[in-house]
Amino acid sequence: MNLNRIRMTTDTDIRLRSRLDANQRDREQMCRAILAIDPHYSDVRPRHPKGGPDGGRDIEATYDASTIAFGAVGFVNGANDSTEQKRDILKKFTSDLNSAHAAKPDLKAFAFLTNVHFTMAEQEKMKTEARDVGVTHCDILDRERLRIELDSPSGFFIRFQFLDIPLSPAEQASFLSKYGDQVQNVVTTGFQRVEKTLGRLLFLAEANDVLEGIHVRFVLKQDYRATDIGHFRAFSLLSLRAIKHDIMTLWFGSTDKSSRYRENAEKLSKRGVEPGIGAGISGGQWEQHFRLNGATFIDAPAQSNDKEDGEETDKFIQVGSSGGIGMDPVRAIMTHYRHDGSMIRIKPRLLLRDLDECSFMPVLNRSLAEKLHSFQIFANGYKLADYSLEDFSIDSDKWDSQLPGQFTPEELSDPWVRIRPISASVYQLKFSETTPRRLYEHRELNDTILPNLDRCKEVK
Repeated sequence: MNLNRIRMTTDTDIRLRSRLDANQRDREQMCRAILAIDPHYSDVRPRHPKGGPDGGRDIEATYDASTIAFGAVGFVNGANDSTEQKRDILKKFTSDLNSAHAAKPDLKAFAFLTNVHFTMAEQEKMKTEARDVGVTHCDILDRERLRIELDSPSGFFIRFQFLDIPLSPAEQASFLSKYGDQVQNVVTTGFQRVEKTLGRLLFLAEANDVLEGIHVRFVLKQDYRATDIGHFRAFSLLSLRAIKHDIMTLWFGSTDKSSRYRENAEKLSKRGVEPGIGAGISGGQWEQHFRLNGATFIDAPAQSNDKEDGEETDKFIQVGSSGGIGMDPVRAIMTHYRHDGSMIRIKPRLLLRDLDECSFMPVLNRSLAEKLHSFQIFANGYKLADYSLEDFSIDSDKWDSQLPGQFTPEELSDPWVRIRPISASVYQLKFSETTPRRLYEHRELNDTILPNLDRCKEVK
C-alpha cells in the first residue's frame, strides 16, 4: 500500500473542504482551471474573475467544440456533507441552472462544481432536473470528482497553486512521464522566440549603419576544373526601391582577365589579359545615377553636369575595379560591390536599410548559369538572402542589356542569361518578411590585468 498516496489524497480532500473558505475568487479560478483540463471543454473563461454576481454563470466555455456551456460554482465553508449543506447546495444548483437557462433558453450544456460530496443517486436527480429544462448534458463535479482531477498529472499544478499541496517524488515522475516532452518543447520554443526577437531587434538597429558593401556568392553544382569554366561572367543588377544620394541602380560582378577593368590595362603584361578563370579574375562595379531636384551632390563625371535635374544619366559610371589571381578548381565565385571603402568618408553613403525592397537579378553567361547550384547575398556581416536551384529559372531570351563590361564578340558568343525566381520576374529583398541572419557574434572587450603596484614598490 502506498502510504504517501493515501496522505496526499487525504490532504487534497481535506483542503477542498475548507482551504478556500470565504475566498470566492480563488474558488472560481480553481474550478475554471479544473474544467479547462477536461478535453470536452475548450475556451474556458470566467465571467467575473474577481468574483461577484454572475446570474448563475461563473464560467463560460465551449462543449465538444460546438455547444455553448455555462458553469456554476457552489462551495460551502467547512464542507462536511451534512444534510443541511447538501440542501443549501441543491438550492443553489437549481437557482444557477434556472438563471443560466433564462439567460440562454436553448442552453444544452451545464457544469456545476462543488466541494460537497453527492452520491451517484443524488447526482442523477440533479441531471434529471437539468434535462427537464432542456439541458441535455449536465456535469456534476462534486468534491470527489474535483479530488480525482487534482490528484491526476494534469491537475498537480492547479492543486499546488490553490491548495498549496506540493508534488511528491512519485507525482513528479508521473507528471514528467506525461508532460516532460511538452514542457521541454515549451521551454525550447520560448527561448527560440526570444532569440529570434532579439536577433530582429539587433538587425533593425544595425540596418542604420552605413552600407559597407554587397557580396554575392555563386555556388556551383560541383568542383569544376578551370578549363571547364574558361571565360565567365557573373554579374548582378540591383535597383533601389528609392533613389538615395542620386544612386538608382548598381551593376557589379566578376569575369576573367585580371586587368580587364584597369585604366592602364594595355600597358600590363600579357599575363594580365590571359583569358579563363584559371589565369585571373577581375571585378568591376558601376552605378547609374539620377539627379533629383535640389540635389547638391552627384557621383558622376564632370561631363554629366549639364544634365537637367530629374534626368537619368545615359550610361553607368564605373566606381571601382579589382584584379586577382585565378582559381582552379572552382567551387564558388564571389562578386563584390564595395560602397564605403575609403578611410575618410567625404560624401553621403547608402545605409544597409536602403536595400529593403530593392530589386535584384543575377546575370551570367549561359554555360556558367547551367552549372549554378545556388547563390547567396551578404552585406555588413549579414546573410540577406539564400536561393537554391529549386528557387530559380534560367531566362535565355535575347536581351539587349546595354550594360558595361568590355566584352568581345567571341566572349559574347556565350550569351547573357538572367536568373529569375520561379514565380516572379526579379528577386526582392524584403526585410519586413524575413530577418537576415547575422554571421558572427560581437566580442566583449576584456580588461587588462593591472600590475600589483605595492609589489613593484617592494622590488625597487
